[in-house]
Amino acid sequence: MGFPIYFLALVAILMIVAATVAVYFQVYKRHINKALAATEGKRTSMVPPNKVAIGMTIIVLLIGILISYFAGYVNAYKDYEEDVWVLAHSDIQTFYAEVKEVGEKSLMVDGISLNDEKYRGEFHYDIWEEVSIYRQDNAIPLSDLSEGDLVSITLLTDRTGITNIFKIEQLADKE
Repeated sequence: MGFPIYFLALVAILMIVAATVAVYFQVYKRHINKALAATEGKRTSMVPPNKVAIGMTIIVLLIGILISYFAGYVNAYKDYEEDVWVLAHSDIQTFYAEVKEVGEKSLMVDGISLNDEKYRGEFHYDIWEEVSIYRQDNAIPLSDLSEGDLVSITLLTDRTGITNIFKIEQLADKE
């Protein structure tokens, strides 16, 4: 990770504010010296340096808050974009099941005893067009599956926690 560019911007703004306050102090000092030297005329009033310093401090704080907010937002969004497509091992689960019923766009299966406990029992899935169904590396339609077929079902869990079927693969043809 590189050096954040917004630190440089903040340092530059601080230097500009410090230079502005220093120049104002010099101008104010010169103005006071002229006023003391020439007491016969009316002098124009200037804002005291302490009020200028307070005003500039408030401006620097507001600019610092804005820079920090936008820099944090940019970094957080960049990190989010980098991590969106990273999948953990727990995001992809595969289990084995026996087909109980095949509908037009649905599938009822019964998880076999070799699976983890949460994948045993009956499951009913709605099958969308995006779901890939394979037999020996060849895509097949859902209607080619029949009752009693042994299948491998791969589930994909996205960042929101929603689990969808990613792939169904028929493991063995009936003899």
